[in-house]
Order: sequence, then structure tokens, then C-alpha cells
Amino acid sequence: MEEKKKKKPLDIIRNYWWILSILMAICAILSMFFPVLTYEIREAVYDNLTEDRLSKVDYVYSMNLISYFTTGFKLNYMMYITLGIIFAGIGFVVGGIFKKELRIVGGVSFLLAICFIVLFGEFFSADINEVMTYAKVAGTTYDPATQTFVASFHGASISWGSAIVIIFLSLAFATTVFTDVKSTTRQIAEEGVLISAAFVLNYIKIPIGASGGSINFQMLPLMIIALRHGPIHGFISGGVIYGLLSCLTDGYGFACYPFDYLIGFGSVGIMGLFRNFIFSEGQKTYNFKGLLFIFIGGILSTFVRYFGSNVSSIVIYGLDLKGALVYNSFYIPLSGLIAIIPLMALYKPLIDINLRFPVKRETISA
Repeated sequence: MEEKKKKKPLDIIRNYWWILSILMAICAILSMFFPVLTYEIREAVYDNLTEDRLSKVDYVYSMNLISYFTTGFKLNYMMYITLGIIFAGIGFVVGGIFKKELRIVGGVSFLLAICFIVLFGEFFSADINEVMTYAKVAGTTYDPATQTFVASFHGASISWGSAIVIIFLSLAFATTVFTDVKSTTRQIAEEGVLISAAFVLNYIKIPIGASGGSINFQMLPLMIIALRHGPIHGFISGGVIYGLLSCLTDGYGFACYPFDYLIGFGSVGIMGLFRNFIFSEGQKTYNFKGLLFIFIGGILSTFVRYFGSNVSSIVIYGLDLKGALVYNSFYIPLSGLIAIIPLMALYKPLIDINLRFPVKRETISA
């Protein structure tokens, strides 16, 4: 009797990826019951006449999933959004068992949740007055007639619980997206050339407006990667590789990376979701359906980048929602448009390239 071939650990992960992804996401949610954020408030009492400080107490608070929903902070929406994105990711993973493209969306959802968690401290510090409302006044005794109570906010940062959450979500993302992706040497070389082209185009800027702003064609090569090689390659090339290179050279700081770069440039992966509609089997010339889906994919990619830039503008640069929407409504749509229009013009040449140098479609098995 012929012995059954033993399954390798990687084969088991590939076959049961969805179970592992959901399990890791659930573990991430459970880890939020650990301290995910710490913040410090200093409370002091001053003499009204001499202005001397009579007492000082530093309180370090730890917040977890429960305390986020029991303190009554207005910024609890951040935790609602984060949890919502994780649960949405689980839903997309389940859908990915039956429809391959949803698997990618699930992975991106986990990655987006990681971005929110990394910026927990920034979100929390964005509304200091709201935080100060909950200063521990009852713990300090003073005479209001002769003394003054003062509380000051001394910063917030993610705690060790957040690190555990990020680890589990990273495993969920990796299990969902990378367990069945293969790259040939030619694919790697082609993507490297297009990433380099995007990097060069980033420095060829078109001045817009009197504020010194500008736009460029950097999104065009990244969208071509997504169209040629699919959404996963598009996301990795645009968000992970090109996004990191741009972040390190632009000089705005790594705090901008999650939303301005990882999500902003990784958004081109959405274009790859429409690849089968744009490049049909045996297609030799352009058609209206392909042009339409290039336009739809480009608009959706631009909208996701617009979303990421708005979040970054509010959290990192301190703009209010209206100011962020107004500022980014000018540059982001223009940047998307000057990539979409040339891409539509290059539709026929890209079809010819696909026929001459076919790329194996991404295999994302359920």
C-alpha cells in the first residue's frame, strides 16, 4: 500500500489559511483587553498669593478596550473604527473562501487596522481638552478660596497590549495575503523598473497654485504594476516598497508612513482587482469595458489615497476635518487624474505587452 505523502507545514497553512487568519484576528481583538494605551496627567495645587506650588501628583493611566467605552471620551470613535475594520476583515476573509478577490480586501483591512493602532497615541493627544475633563480632581485636596488646582496633559503612547495586537494582526495579514503568492524573476525585474520610474517621476513636479504645492505622475507606473501583476503585487510594490522609499526620502517623518504612504500608494492595488475585466483572455485590442474599468479602478484607488491623506492631515498635522477635506480635495484628485488619463491612453500598448510578455495571473487559492 502506497504511503500517503506527508503534508509540509506551509501546505497546511495554504490549505487552512482562512482558519489561521480568523484565529489571529480574534486573538488581536482579545489582546485589546490588555493595556493598549497609556497617558499621563500631572495635577498640582498652587498658592493664590505666592503662586508657589504646594503639591504635585503624576497619574499614569492605562486604557484598554473596556476603559475606552466607559470613560465617555468623544474620541471613542477611533476604537469603534478599529474594531469595525477588524470585524470587516474577518468577514472579507470568510468571503475570500468563495471569491478570491475578497481575500485581498480582508488582508488590507487588517493592515489598515494596524495603521490605526500605531497612531492610537496621536489620536488620543489630538483632543487634549477632552482628556483633561477626566483629570482626577477628587484625588487632590485643596482650598478653592486660597489655592488653585491645575492639571496638565503630559502625552500619550501605545502600550504593550498594542504591540501584541499589532503582532496578531500582522500574522493575520501575512496569512491572508502572502501564503500563495509567487513571483518570477521577470516579474521582480519588471516591478523594480516601474518602481524606479515612479521614484524618478516623483521629482518631476508640476507646480499648482500659489501655495507652492505640486503634482506629479508617480502613480502611473504603480498602477501599471497592479494592472500587469495583480492587486497583491500592486499593493506590495506601491505601499510597502515604493511607499517606504518615498517616506524615507521626502523628509516628513515615519509617522506619516501608515496613511500617507502605505495606504496612499498601496491603494493602487485596487486597480489590480479589475485586471480580469480590463485584460480578457485572448484580447488583442482595446474595448469600452476595459477603459471603463480602468477609470473605475483609478477613481477607487484615488479615493482610498484621499481617505488616507485626510486621516494623516487630521492626526499628524492637526487640521480639522473640514480643513483636511478642503486641502486634500485639491491635490489628490488631480494626482489621480493625471495618472488615470495617460493609463487609459496606454491601454492598447499594454494589451500588446500582455500578449507578447504574458504574466501569470495571481493564484489565490481558497
